[in-house]
Amino acid sequence: MTIEIHPPAPPPARPARTPRGRTLTTGDGRRLLLRAINADDVAALQRGFARLTPEQVRQRIFHRMTELSSQAATNLAHVDPAAGAAFVAVDDEGEIRGEARIHVDPAARDAEFALIVDPQWLGVGVGGALMRRLAEEARRRGLREIWGKVLSGNSQMLEFASTLGARRESLPQEPDLVRVRIDLKRPLRRRR
Repeated sequence: MTIEIHPPAPPPARPARTPRGRTLTTGDGRRLLLRAINADDVAALQRGFARLTPEQVRQRIFHRMTELSSQAATNLAHVDPAAGAAFVAVDDEGEIRGEARIHVDPAARDAEFALIVDPQWLGVGVGGALMRRLAEEARRRGLREIWGKVLSGNSQMLEFASTLGARRESLPQEPDLVRVRIDLKRPLRRRR
């Protein structure tokens, strides 16, 4: 009598994790997935940063920076859900074409927002979709407004914020900056 010994069967393969999100069709017909940022986005964040123009980087972080380090990208990809939220617009190849986030001040019931869009995807609705998603998340948290600081010379962002219904206010202590405030009691306007 022969006894056959078979190795244990390997565990069944888990299906690939499908990021949850929403399909976004841009004004020019391209499709993106709008979803929450996750820990697997570190390399895509770095590649996305590398596609930004030096002026976009300066307008987003208010100083020059030539690369996004692994540590900085890791920090951006790991969001403390109690302190904020971040969303990305991702193409079929997994490249991040836009990123937006809020940092919540629970005492003030508001949140600071930040937004950046890949230069090849400007003007097709990516920024508006990300801002509407931020507003939705902020409302879900019971916040009254989202706000952001914008360089006074960043006419593109100031115009964009205005089309969404944001109010501007000067910052006497920071004359190079303008604060834009979006009241969450009203829906964000859509660009025409």
